[in-house]
Amino acid sequence: MEGFVDIDSLKDAVINERLDFAFISPAAYVEVGLTKNLRILSTITQTNADGYSPWLAGAVFTRASRTDINSLADVRDKNVVALSEIALGGWLSAVREWQDLGIEPEKDFSSLVFNFSYADVVAAVCTGEMDVGVIAANTLPAYLDTCPEELKVLPQPRVTQDISFSPPHSTRLYPEVAFIMVGTHDEEFIRLLTRALLTIEHDSPVAQAVNVCGFTAPLPYTEVESLMQELGVGPFRDLNRMTIQQLLLDNITPITLVLLAIIAITSVGYINAHRLSRRVRATESFRKLVFEGSQIPMAIVNPENYTYLDMNKAAVELYGYKDKEELINMPLMKLTDPEQDIDTTVESAMEQTQQKVRENGEATFDWRHIRPDGSKWTARIHLMALESPTGLLNQATIQDITQQKIQEEERRNLEQQLAFSQRMESIGRLAGGIAHDFNNLLTIINGYCEVLMLEMSDSQTKSVLEQIRKAGVRASELTQQLLTFSRRQAIRHIPVNINRMISESSEMMRSILGENSRLKLVLTTADCNVMSDPGQIQQVLLNLVVNAKDAMPHGGTLTLSTEEVFLTPANARGLEVAAGEYIQITAEDTGVGMNAKIRQHIFEPFFTTKEDSGTGLGLSTIYGIIRQSNGTIRVTSKEGEGSTFLILLPKSSKAEASQDKVDNVKLPIALDAFRILVVEDQDDVREYVTSVLGNAGYSVMTAASGNEALALLKEQDENIHLLLTDVVMEGMSGGELAELFSQQYPDIPVLFMSGYPGDELARYGIRAGTRKFLAKPFSPTELLDRVGAILSNTMAKV
Repeated sequence: MEGFVDIDSLKDAVINERLDFAFISPAAYVEVGLTKNLRILSTITQTNADGYSPWLAGAVFTRASRTDINSLADVRDKNVVALSEIALGGWLSAVREWQDLGIEPEKDFSSLVFNFSYADVVAAVCTGEMDVGVIAANTLPAYLDTCPEELKVLPQPRVTQDISFSPPHSTRLYPEVAFIMVGTHDEEFIRLLTRALLTIEHDSPVAQAVNVCGFTAPLPYTEVESLMQELGVGPFRDLNRMTIQQLLLDNITPITLVLLAIIAITSVGYINAHRLSRRVRATESFRKLVFEGSQIPMAIVNPENYTYLDMNKAAVELYGYKDKEELINMPLMKLTDPEQDIDTTVESAMEQTQQKVRENGEATFDWRHIRPDGSKWTARIHLMALESPTGLLNQATIQDITQQKIQEEERRNLEQQLAFSQRMESIGRLAGGIAHDFNNLLTIINGYCEVLMLEMSDSQTKSVLEQIRKAGVRASELTQQLLTFSRRQAIRHIPVNINRMISESSEMMRSILGENSRLKLVLTTADCNVMSDPGQIQQVLLNLVVNAKDAMPHGGTLTLSTEEVFLTPANARGLEVAAGEYIQITAEDTGVGMNAKIRQHIFEPFFTTKEDSGTGLGLSTIYGIIRQSNGTIRVTSKEGEGSTFLILLPKSSKAEASQDKVDNVKLPIALDAFRILVVEDQDDVREYVTSVLGNAGYSVMTAASGNEALALLKEQDENIHLLLTDVVMEGMSGGELAELFSQQYPDIPVLFMSGYPGDELARYGIRAGTRKFLAKPFSPTELLDRVGAILSNTMAKV
């Protein structure tokens, strides 16, 4: 990293390519860009009163007590101090405003001093040494406390931009400092670098290290070039200072010099009636230096019929042509992509832009073009009114912002993904918070309901209890769906063959679709093994079928297909997955389709288009399962044209194996010989578990906390055969209790139970989804089966 004390040293380093990248001021970028092809990667953002902005403006300020200075027009005959002759916010932007008011600083100011120190400029005004100061608007607030007297910023005479800019300012807005690439570099590296720059937070160490607030997509600097041309500064200084004699010497042969000199002398009155800068623009010198020789694409446009009258080499190449003669007199419409990001017709948009040029003298807009090879690209065009002997023309400065638009779209996608992830995380935390208490309640409701059903003989009572049980089971399923969606439910990943699962479930899928719809399977012959939970993958497939059925109320075709795909880093970009081998599952229906608004929300929980008939958890559950399996899901759809869901799951080299089964081995001795210690802080859940185990014949001890359980163990002389403990309890957790218990009873098994999701349990060192964990809610049968299996396994080892 290299620093420069002056702008000339930096420009020299850029021109001679002694740097790979550089932060360069807007005016310096324009000056160097006329001779060197530079590429802007981003524009920096700086602090605003209400946030951060990539724009800068000038602040013309004075002491608040100066009642004689209230506008830019009041600066006549005053002493003015500014940063530098080439400072954009600290001088040039203000000069433009003064010239529009008919004020020429060098003639109309009492004195003019340049001092390239923000502190010195402010101090000179505060002490009364100078009447008026000019610095960048977003910099002035930092120096207000150094002035004993209140300062005021002179207001902007007119507003020509709708861009929000909070600090008080006196001029129009211009783009901030550019971060540029010098020379050529690897495109993949540049893409990654640019993407990294755009995601830098304002308070990050990186931003602080380079003294900025962050970065945004590159802004167009055509307005800065137009300003410098208009003021005749920087690379345009000599043009505006050309004399008649210099123009004649540069463009006319010596033989005719005398004759033309006589004509020039007799035409002095006419010549003085026109601004010299306009005559210079009509000379061949101007064309060669500023128009033809510029690296910035430029064109001359006829505003009456929207045709190109002239175009420099850079513009011809940008438009994809070999010779500018191909473009002369060509209508803009022939190069225009009919699909523009506008709210009106193309013709109407062009007329509105031209109206702005007529009213303000300029206009900036984005326009999508088509090259001869059919490729589309987007230009940011700055139109400026240009007087000519034949009437008003438009000078167009053109910047290719296709990559910028792509980056902006990627950034919007990243922001949308971030916002979506944050919403999902919030819902996940909510789900985790309610899951414990809700599952405790369901454990009691569902458990006692099953106990009553076993004891009741009356069929009518049993029917009522069955409805209660079904409602409880449905409530449990909804809780699990919400946890699955939020990726907070622990699952065990094992090899799953997607093709086999689809084939074995095909009859069930056809039954779901109904007789008026058709299921078409297009399965690859390759191995389609992925690492996931078989039950949840089946849930994904069935949910897709149910979703397709609802989208095809009058029948149709659902096509399920599988194939192997390989994602390169470029292909994987924006898919939330890494590069590598994947199994792609595609579900394509011929249903009613969706509009963009619906597509934006379909994976969010409780969002449904089925009015009162849906829970809104079907597609959100699919999303959670796929993401938890390290995959991704995307949807494409248009109203009336059906929908296509595309799922990518990482391919596994492991073959599918049979799932483990828990055998209910009958215990060789009476159950009352087994003593179980139950630790649960919820009284009603503890009573339910104790009741089920006691009725089954086990000897049960209970404790309401970990400390109570340890105290109870010290008092007991009899052996403990199983510790059954809740995980999350006030005070000592189940994990901590199990660790202390195992120190005293290393051979005694521990069975954990909890209603919390898997990621919460991980904080306590507990692995959900194993045989030593029982998820709430659980039925009496599930409890007895798990306890019996663990005790049987323990007895088998003795």
